[in-house]
Amino acid sequence: MPPPDMSPAKPSRKVPESTENIWICGINPVYEALRGWTTGLSRLLVARRSTDNRVMALEKQARELHLQVEHLDREMLSELVGHGHHQGVALRCRGFPYADEDAFLSRSVDELAPLLLLDSIQDPQNLGAMLRSGCCLGAKGVMVPKDRAAAVTGAVIKVAAGAASLIPVVQVTNLVRTIEKLKDAGLWVVGLDLQGDQSLHEADLSMPIGLVVGSEHKGLRPLVREHCDLLLHIPVYGPLQSLNAATAAAIALAEIQRQRCSGTFTRQG
Repeated sequence: MPPPDMSPAKPSRKVPESTENIWICGINPVYEALRGWTTGLSRLLVARRSTDNRVMALEKQARELHLQVEHLDREMLSELVGHGHHQGVALRCRGFPYADEDAFLSRSVDELAPLLLLDSIQDPQNLGAMLRSGCCLGAKGVMVPKDRAAAVTGAVIKVAAGAASLIPVVQVTNLVRTIEKLKDAGLWVVGLDLQGDQSLHEADLSMPIGLVVGSEHKGLRPLVREHCDLLLHIPVYGPLQSLNAATAAAIALAEIQRQRCSGTFTRQG
């Protein structure tokens, strides 16, 4: 892959309101932060003896922005940021660089699905776990509400174990309106709901899917539930009748990908 184009571009990221200092890791996330932010950046860490031209280009761009650049051993870099998924570069900044919603929604339907939509997830541990499972199970992105929901913080990034640098995270103002945009783009929006009429394993999920997961305590909000095309439940076989939100999301994504890969679904019962 050629080095990223470092020519001036119109900023695509809003400077975060959060003042928490976090590490942004990976070539593309760092590139987007350097390209789109004018404030909130402090220093760039680069692994010693890196021969990747893209990393060298990022270092040049950081110096042009008058950011401090430090070189250190790759093992020390991994220890500092908490994981090894940094591609030899990490940027210290204020807040998390969410992907631009309009740019993300301009993608083709195949580039959007499967997509994970989180309705008012409150627990940072759950959010981090969902980013990790979404990344592992091939989700093309994660959408989170701006208000009344956990934001991507340093704690979330740590739980995600590098996934926050590998999967686009979009912060939306109105989740219901975004759901309608996704449906117009060709996605089927499926909500996980304990009262869903159909089992996850009985539904045909081989089409482009946007999966909606509700909050830990209340599940899907009524208006979000109304805008879903399908409401599905995950069958349970033990005395507990509900799953952790992050676990439920992982199970559903795995089933979606199983059907997408095979092109068919197997009806149970």
